[in-house]
Amino acid sequence: MKVSQYMSRSVVTIAPQAEFHWAFDLMRSRRIHHLPVVEDDRVVGIVAERDLLLAAANFGSAEVPVREIMHSPAICVSENAQLKQAARLLVVEHIGSLPVLNARKALVGIITETDIFKVTAGMLRARPTAEKAATKKGTKTTRKTAKKAAKKAAKKAAKKTAKVTSKRTAKKVAKKPAKKATRKTAK
Repeated sequence: MKVSQYMSRSVVTIAPQAEFHWAFDLMRSRRIHHLPVVEDDRVVGIVAERDLLLAAANFGSAEVPVREIMHSPAICVSENAQLKQAARLLVVEHIGSLPVLNARKALVGIITETDIFKVTAGMLRARPTAEKAATKKGTKTTRKTAKKAAKKAAKKAAKKTAKVTSKRTAKKVAKKPAKKATRKTAK
């Protein structure tokens, strides 16, 4: 099992000169806990939510750049590394996430301890790569075609759910006996 099969591909990043309150707001709005710090398309550090909470306690409302708070250098993992190796890094280094780099050292994803927990619990399956999602002609899919495919799959699932629900409702109605109209008489 390779890291590239289970990593999140859409990575939210932040610049080192960004103010730490903004980083905290970004994490809250995206419901994430780790932000790779990227400068000139290179990962120069990483900042976790707990780092920002500690900074807020120490610096208050002062404008402090993320560069002053981030962990640098960031501990990263190759997209071709085994998932077991990534899990060991997380445990040994006492960290919650690993930026994932390709052979050119460019950021291509992030894998978190939660992702690895989900894999071991059987709650996360391998995520399709762009190559696997390619059309039959062998061309790589674009974001638009990937979105179309996702929408189509969602519609198909919704129709299937609607059919099942309507069949169940029809069966329940057919099984219920017709209620007789009763009238109470006054004495």
